[in-house]
Amino acid sequence: MTSGRFIRFITAVCTCTFGGLIAIAPAASAHAIIELNGVSAVAGKSSAMTLEIQHGCITDSPETTQVIAFVGKPWGEVKPGSVDGWKVSVAPLADGGQQITWSVVGKPIPFATPVFFPMTVKWPNSPGVYSMRVLQICTEGQYLWETPFTPATASSPSPPLTPLPQVTVLARR
Repeated sequence: MTSGRFIRFITAVCTCTFGGLIAIAPAASAHAIIELNGVSAVAGKSSAMTLEIQHGCITDSPETTQVIAFVGKPWGEVKPGSVDGWKVSVAPLADGGQQITWSVVGKPIPFATPVFFPMTVKWPNSPGVYSMRVLQICTEGQYLWETPFTPATASSPSPPLTPLPQVTVLARR
């Protein structure tokens, strides 16, 4: 076998093996994701963002029934948008922040259905990295997305299984 044919053969074997591994890999846990929709978060300014829940809980009854975002005091006002099939409420937190609760109206959301929660945010006045804890409640079980990202260790994977959604707020220009 010539070296060129050997390289093509090895490439084909590796591609098939890798593709097969991806096909049989177990499903990962969902994540709560902050999406800035192409617009940077700028200190003291307001802009839109979306909180995305990728899929239901990994339990025997994985349908999502409620999503709660805990927005701490450094954040400014957060105005949640409406989502078809969900009711939304906002309550103050003891630290001066807000608790935003979306509750499904009717049937729970199936496991494989992502949900997008739009909101308008008044960003903190100082640049930096800010977090939003998110609780996803399912018909059986729940996930609290609050674990900070850290490098992997012998006893802790990276990223963590329930990562804390974060956003970088930039300085005003």
